[in-house]
Amino acid sequence: MFSDLANALSSPLVHGPITFIILRILLRFTERKWWQQAFTYLPVAWVFLCASTYPSILLVRHLENKFPPLPLASTSWQSADTIVVMACYYFDDENLPLVSRWPRCSLQRNLQAAMLYKIKKLPIYLAGGKLFSEDRMSQAEFNKSVLVKLGVDERDIVVISKGYNTQTEVHALTDNLSAKKIVLITSAAHMPRAVGYFSHSSTNIIASPVDYLARTDVGFKVTLPNAQSLYRSERAIHEYLGLFEQHFQLQTAIH
Repeated sequence: MFSDLANALSSPLVHGPITFIILRILLRFTERKWWQQAFTYLPVAWVFLCASTYPSILLVRHLENKFPPLPLASTSWQSADTIVVMACYYFDDENLPLVSRWPRCSLQRNLQAAMLYKIKKLPIYLAGGKLFSEDRMSQAEFNKSVLVKLGVDERDIVVISKGYNTQTEVHALTDNLSAKKIVLITSAAHMPRAVGYFSHSSTNIIASPVDYLARTDVGFKVTLPNAQSLYRSERAIHEYLGLFEQHFQLQTAIH
């Protein structure tokens, strides 16, 4: 329930106007002092900030800096038993060119797994069920197909066609994983939440974040609102809401 609500409200173009309307309605029941009227325009300012380059980078950078990039040449990951790739999306549309069926997040996660595999042939675990009833295969099976095209031996790929979000994917993986040390591949902003769901198991995680939404060398700048920044903010807000839900779930489980 909360996940569906978070997905619906992640975009500033959704929660900003909704908050503005609610505040304007509440204003009708107050004395309408100047500062109260000015306060109702904060959601408008928030949408403007989310659509600006530097504020959106600050939002997502806090998430993406939680785990450093994993260099391919590093030997730290080669002691792992398994590579685990979190699912993203796949467009099951054969009218599109093959590479266009993979969103950036999926393409980068799978490509990173294939490059690590080329250095050391570790088994690769994939989770993810069907996102839509009309899909021919599960997300995990689609990911397997592209990994095979990238040179991974299909005998080294374990497909777990279960899970429709981060939590259910991780549960499906931990139920089938015997490895004690894994290389976890997912988007950089998504990595804190993915690692958090693995925290209840005894698995040792080596994070391999990809799909960065913000460069590390961008300094302060003033820009006009733009769609790219709005998308960056939406992805960051989605992850913050997901982390809030995760914290609530863990606290509930403890008590």
